[in-house]
Amino acid sequence: MEHSFRYDLHPDIVMTDSQWHTLRAHLLRNPERRWLFWPAAKEQLAFLLASGNISEYRRRLLVRELLLAGPEDLLRQSHSSIAPKSAFVMDALNRCREEGLHLIEVHSHPFSRGAGTTFSSIDWNNDLGKMPALAALLDDFMHVTMVVGRDSLDGHFYDRLSGEILPIRQVTLVSDSSEFKNGHAGLHYIPTTNAINMERETSPETATSGTEEQYARQELIFGRSTQQRLGRSTVAVVGLGGLGSFVALELAHLGVGSLILIDPDRVEVTNLNRLLGAEPAHVGLAKVDVYKQLIERIAPTVHVEALPLSILDEAALTYAKGADILVGCVDSHGARMILNQLAVRYLIPLVDGGSGIKRLTDSSPLKAGGQVQVVLPNLGCLECRGFIDARRAAFDLASPERQAEERAHGYGLHTPAPAVIFLNGVIGSLQVGEVVSLLTGLGVQTPRPVPPIGLYDAFERSLLAVDPQASPECLTCGEEGVTGIGDLAPIRRATDAESGTSIPLVRSSEPSEDIPEAVLSISSVNGQGEEKHARTAETVQPGPGAAVVAGDDGTVSLPGRNGSFWSFLGGLPQRFRLALRRGHSQEGNNED
Repeated sequence: MEHSFRYDLHPDIVMTDSQWHTLRAHLLRNPERRWLFWPAAKEQLAFLLASGNISEYRRRLLVRELLLAGPEDLLRQSHSSIAPKSAFVMDALNRCREEGLHLIEVHSHPFSRGAGTTFSSIDWNNDLGKMPALAALLDDFMHVTMVVGRDSLDGHFYDRLSGEILPIRQVTLVSDSSEFKNGHAGLHYIPTTNAINMERETSPETATSGTEEQYARQELIFGRSTQQRLGRSTVAVVGLGGLGSFVALELAHLGVGSLILIDPDRVEVTNLNRLLGAEPAHVGLAKVDVYKQLIERIAPTVHVEALPLSILDEAALTYAKGADILVGCVDSHGARMILNQLAVRYLIPLVDGGSGIKRLTDSSPLKAGGQVQVVLPNLGCLECRGFIDARRAAFDLASPERQAEERAHGYGLHTPAPAVIFLNGVIGSLQVGEVVSLLTGLGVQTPRPVPPIGLYDAFERSLLAVDPQASPECLTCGEEGVTGIGDLAPIRRATDAESGTSIPLVRSSEPSEDIPEAVLSISSVNGQGEEKHARTAETVQPGPGAAVVAGDDGTVSLPGRNGSFWSFLGGLPQRFRLALRRGHSQEGNNED
């Protein structure tokens, strides 16, 4: 299988909003006032320790920790120069060597205002000397230096293959709190001075082309620069069933620059009632190939990578982790768990959606609806919100032999679920709206900067927004979780130590003592249906395949397997409890 994404030589630095605000406050802090005047601000220094995200077509460094240099860490400091003590440098380098981290050196130019902040000749001479020397000492180590001014910044790194110092493309900020100074949650980009200059040289301003005219009506909403940002973005759509078909085609119409389509299935006759754009001639063809052809007709400038693979396949994981946004349109808890782990570990926003139609009992009325939600750092994830059933995920991710054994004992039997295109169209379009908001902010201030969980009830014709809640104890996104751990703990297949059977696990690759053990043990199930090694057993929540049931006391529950009930979202504010009592439902299976 040939892949055509062009490799980007210039890495990005990724950090959360709160990390950036802390770093900037340190680098550009104002000096204390002396009598009637303010002395000149001094340069400041910080080391950032970062994990890696190396994919098939790009490199990113994920900031894990800030080491802010204080006066005791500096050999000298003035308004135009700064030098750290050797002990401060060696402590950072030893951490990098022992923990497999990368180093980003950052210092400030407090005198630099406006665009164009860049390195001085002294900065360049220092980097030309130390960068090759450090590369010779440390294997698999990336060394970046950055300079930050009042309104702009610059950065470069040492490229081992060429032996040259090359520009960093940009700093990417991922929203991670409910207080956003820019008015919306999502991705925010700070291009480096070198990257801006490179773009001017390679993409001079030209007359409006037909392609640009194609998006003119959108630009009336969020402007030319925002449309250009969409054109530079890469979105991975995982699952091309009823939801994914809408999502992929709508993103193409919007002008998203690159789309990664991931789905192992082929078009079946029973899919044709809800796969947007599919026709009888497509039966038997890989879904990703069908939609690549459709997208190329809709928007020839959109780059499409079609992967007829499971999201657990190594090639699919490698491509997905390089995306700017992940869109989950999957119909299994196992796939949702993998996407959730990718989002948290690699600081990639995830837009998850699900839809379904069902009855709670034979005598109860039919329910139809779905949900859309966004996963961002420190705002909770699909696991702690209760949208992933650990047992069902374990079954989905087990080997074919293990699944056959479980089916023989009555677990995991698949029955076709009802599905209709208009329901997928609503949920898919809501997902696309969240993608555009995450990438661009839509150019407007919103009363809800934090993306809510959207619960759609088709028969009530209503959409309820519920604020997401994070759990500090979550094994994935909590305080002791794996947020931003990146390639230090990649998602890969592991071996069950008891049975020797190869089963999919989310596991760390030999973490050092200083790196949290990033192991998510998916429950293994024996022939009698008994769970073993269930690290998540005490937090198992029902999956999104069941409808919301509101009790008289205002608590919200979901029916679990075998008729049992599990508490869900019990801490909702009173206004949401009252709304849910009126019959809102939440369906979560996108059946393909």
